[in-house]
Amino acid sequence: MSDRAWLFVYLGAVVILGFVHNEWIMFTCIIITVALGGGARFKIFTKALFVIALFNISISLSYIIYSFFVDVDIFALVLINLRAFAITLLTFTLVRRINLHKALEFNKILAILYGFTYAQIMLLKNMLYNYYDGLKSRGTTLKTSITKKQLQPLLTTLFGTMLHKSSEQSMGLCSRGLIDD
Repeated sequence: MSDRAWLFVYLGAVVILGFVHNEWIMFTCIIITVALGGGARFKIFTKALFVIALFNISISLSYIIYSFFVDVDIFALVLINLRAFAITLLTFTLVRRINLHKALEFNKILAILYGFTYAQIMLLKNMLYNYYDGLKSRGTTLKTSITKKQLQPLLTTLFGTMLHKSSEQSMGLCSRGLIDD
């Protein structure tokens, strides 16, 4: 199946998962998605579990606190957590399995937006690695003791640089007619 077909299958699956209110169907979707992960299925599963844990814990805790005051259905909480995990797992599996640029080639604007977004992600990722290397060269990492005095100027510069690079990307999109402010 082509990358574009997988993209539309993914979009349809996300819409269907939004309307399904059965936890067994969510479990089945998770199992099928794990099976589609290929050789990297456990790595994708672990990554999705780690990423979604913070979201699910915060939602679950607020829901549990809310249940002290109002009678709530616990299966709704299970369903919310399963739905978020299933969609995240599906997204990670899709990104791992297909070339998104090829999948979006049917629309030139979407392909360009994807290219700019991907370039922005790679740029910010490289900047974070460079700043982390800068911290390591000064003998301070996140694992060692770092003072607010050491960290504050670095973060100020990092966020300023990120904002500047984002502005450059935005101007690039405007110059190509993709953003009409």
